[in-house]
Amino acid sequence: MLGLDTPRKQGIFVGYVMLWVSSHVLVYASKMPGAPQYNATSVVLITEIVKLAMALSLYRRYDGDMSLLMREVLQSPDLLLKYTVPALLYCIYNNLVYVNLSFFDPGTYNVLMQLRIVLTGVLYQVLFATRLGRNQWLAIVLIMLGCVCKEAPKLFGSAGRVPPAVASAWLLLAFQMVCSVFAGVYNEKLLKGDGKSVRVGTNLQNAYMYLNSIVWNLAFLVLNGKLDEAVQLSNLSVVCSPTVLGIVLIMSSVGMVTGFFLKVLDSVLKSVASAVEVVLTTLLSTLLFSTPLSLADVLAAA
Repeated sequence: MLGLDTPRKQGIFVGYVMLWVSSHVLVYASKMPGAPQYNATSVVLITEIVKLAMALSLYRRYDGDMSLLMREVLQSPDLLLKYTVPALLYCIYNNLVYVNLSFFDPGTYNVLMQLRIVLTGVLYQVLFATRLGRNQWLAIVLIMLGCVCKEAPKLFGSAGRVPPAVASAWLLLAFQMVCSVFAGVYNEKLLKGDGKSVRVGTNLQNAYMYLNSIVWNLAFLVLNGKLDEAVQLSNLSVVCSPTVLGIVLIMSSVGMVTGFFLKVLDSVLKSVASAVEVVLTTLLSTLLFSTPLSLADVLAAA
């Protein structure tokens, strides 16, 4: 089913889904009213540092020693530079997760993020010369209808137009979707090789991604004048709380799993996995946060 015909593929698929569901629930919990405030970019930065350490550890364990690592890095500087683009897009995406989960509950957030599947389908056909079948396009239409079903009651206020707060939240979410789709497809193309760069293993490619992400997140902190805030004791004490540390560990793990997901599977299955998250996150959101579950919510998730 879905081409998951080996235990390895099934494990990557299930692990990816469970990690993302857990991360969205924890981020939402950390942004609820009354929760201690923290600098989200600093959390993303720490997460990327942990990812880089994990990628280098996996390289050392499975690929080779430090001398081989240095040789491969020197042989593939162009590939390192190419990762600046998806790293920037993922940097924006990861920071917007914290922003948008302060506007939407986890169930709503996951339903609406499925709109990115439409763009993924189009890009996948263009970049990989692969045509989606009738049933795949039918699935995309159903997902779009689910999103409309979920948000239609909120779109128009009493004045007959979209409230400014809703419009702003939707624009941020749309921007996050675009960053996610372009970064995912671009990253898959790099992981599977473009025929021009020197081929290196997945662990080193992940390391390239995370190194670039660290640079971009540091740049964001400096440009926004938030570097001092990020290293303040009050921010670091919240970052070291169990909830936020859990976010760091889960997001670090999901970052590693994403690299192997795109290497072994593809961006279309990655979107399918995101759709599976919808049902699980909607149920957990209702159970943990007492989020109202209406008939429209059930239909949208289905």
